Amino acid sequence: MAEQVIEPANNSHNSMKVYGILLFCVTCYASMFVFGTVLVESFHPVALTFFRLVFINAFLLVIGWRFIKSEKIPLKLLFVLAGAGFIGITISHLSLYTGLEHTDPITAALIYALGPLITSFITYFYLKERRRIYFWVGIIMGIFGVTLVVSKGNGFMLQAGKGELLIGVTILTYSIYLVIVEYLSRHLKPMVITVYTSVFGLVLVLPFLRAEYVAQTFQIDMKYWALLIVTAVLTNGFCTMLWNGAVRQVGASTSSIFLNMEPFAAMIIGYIVLQQIVEPIQLIGSIFIIAGVIMGTRFGKKTHTL
Repeated sequence: MAEQVIEPANNSHNSMKVYGILLFCVTCYASMFVFGTVLVESFHPVALTFFRLVFINAFLLVIGWRFIKSEKIPLKLLFVLAGAGFIGITISHLSLYTGLEHTDPITAALIYALGPLITSFITYFYLKERRRIYFWVGIIMGIFGVTLVVSKGNGFMLQAGKGELLIGVTILTYSIYLVIVEYLSRHLKPMVITVYTSVFGLVLVLPFLRAEYVAQTFQIDMKYWALLIVTAVLTNGFCTMLWNGAVRQVGASTSSIFLNMEPFAAMIIGYIVLQQIVEPIQLIGSIFIIAGVIMGTRFGKKTHTL
């Protein structure tokens, strides 16, 4: 009897700890938009992408070397890994930081929140997964929410600028990347996929890099370098490991709920760091986007009954 009473308490305590980890990770992910906005004021987007990936790869190679050193990867999968790295790391990062030069971080975070819907939309065609009506309603709600945010409610006309379009490229390429990773996960360990795609992503940034972009960074204050290094390692290294560990304990469905909080975390961080006031239309749009994502991803997939 004593064990039956104590164990639920322990489970409750462990669950709260895991939820705290998930909330911490989501806050760090949301900060990427805000601190990215700060960093692109000093770094050229290509240089910012390059140096972020340098520090991310240094961290991943230290952590993941024991997983990849004895891994023999067929040539076909190496090409797939390179393609995934280019699409989901190189292009995704370049479009994100270039986009943040032209749009605010809250708008970027809200557009990015459509990611799960876009990924599901891609798998609808790629994997021929059947969808319920809720999925299509969720798509419409999500698009309507983004329209509100981008148009600022001006006649509900979609007036996307360069920044919004580039953030759209970011989430599209990252969604494609996730679908490719799903394929790769049938053949390779998660850490192997992460390290190789990240390394390929770094190498494939080089054709976009110019000497003047790098030379410019020598004049940048060390506090911005510190911000770049800490955010790179924390969000794309440390938090990824924490998140994966938490997902193993509470499941993907529960953890995905926390991802829906990312735009709201971006709003709070944006106000604290940049004193950016959240407009009412952004709040309304965010409600439609999050509701659409939840409806489309949690209730949109058809289940087969025997």
